[in-house]
Amino acid sequence: HLQTVLNRSDALFPDFCITTADLVNIGSGSVGVENYQKLENEAGWFFKKYPTWPSVGNHELSDRNNNTAHPGHDLTGYDQFARFFGINKFKYSFSYGNATFIALDWPKIKKGTPEYQWLENKLKAAKGRHIFIFKHRPYYTVGSKSHRDVAGTTTAVTKLFSKYHVTAVFSGHDHTYYRTKRNGVYYVVSAGAGATIYALKRTNEAIDGDVYYGKNTEGSGAKGNQYLYHNDQGTEDITFNEPMYFVLSVAIMGESITFKMIQAANGKVWDTITFDHPLNK
Repeated sequence: HLQTVLNRSDALFPDFCITTADLVNIGSGSVGVENYQKLENEAGWFFKKYPTWPSVGNHELSDRNNNTAHPGHDLTGYDQFARFFGINKFKYSFSYGNATFIALDWPKIKKGTPEYQWLENKLKAAKGRHIFIFKHRPYYTVGSKSHRDVAGTTTAVTKLFSKYHVTAVFSGHDHTYYRTKRNGVYYVVSAGAGATIYALKRTNEAIDGDVYYGKNTEGSGAKGNQYLYHNDQGTEDITFNEPMYFVLSVAIMGESITFKMIQAANGKVWDTITFDHPLNK
C-alpha cells in the first residue's frame, strides 16, 4: 500500500512532507540495515523528489526483541535513522513561510526536564507564526493504545501547546485517523500509510466534532471485521469491508489553514476542515 500512498502524495505536489514515524519495523542492528535498504528501494524516489522531514518512533529504535532502548548493536536505531535521513538531531525545528515546525523524539517529555525547557524555548521563539508539532506518540486517541502509552488527557506538555497557541499536533503510532480539538489546539493522528489499521477501542473518549476512522469493534462476525469512518457531525458512520489507506494534506494561506484526509487509492476527500488561526504577534 505504500506506493499507492506515495503516488497520491506525489499527485498533490507538496512543498515538503513530514512523517509521523515507524517507516521501518525494526531500526536497530543488521535487521535495521535491511529494513532501511527496503525503505530506500520503495520510497527513496519520493524522498529525493520532495524534502521530507522525519520524526522518530518506537520501531525506528527497536531491535528484533522489541527493545526500544539502545540495544548495544553496532548501529543503534538512532544511528541508522541519522545515517538514512542525514540528520543527527532527533528533536529539532525548522521554519517555512509563516510557520514553524517542531519535531519531537519518541520518549515522553516530563515537566522540569531539559527536553521540556527546550520545547518551551522553541515555542517562545515561534511567536507570531503558525506552530505545528510532529511526533510519533499521540496525546489523544480513540484507537487501541493503552492509557499508559497515550494518556488521553491534559498534561504539562499539552498545556504548553495551548499556552503558546500551537496550531496543530500531528502524530502516528495508533494506526487510525483521528482529528480532535482540545483546549484550542488541533490534534491529528495520521497513521494510515500501509500498516495494519487498528481497532477503535477508545471511542468513548471522543468529543463533539471529532472525526475518526479505524477497525470497527461493534458487532460480531462480518460487521466486527469492517472498518468504520465517523464524521464530525456525529450522525453518519460509514463502514468498509477492506482497510482504507490515506494521506493528510495541510495547506496554509495566510492565517487560513486547511486539513484534508485523502484516500490514497482514489483521491476521495473524507475529512476536510478550514479554519482561521490568527498569528499571535
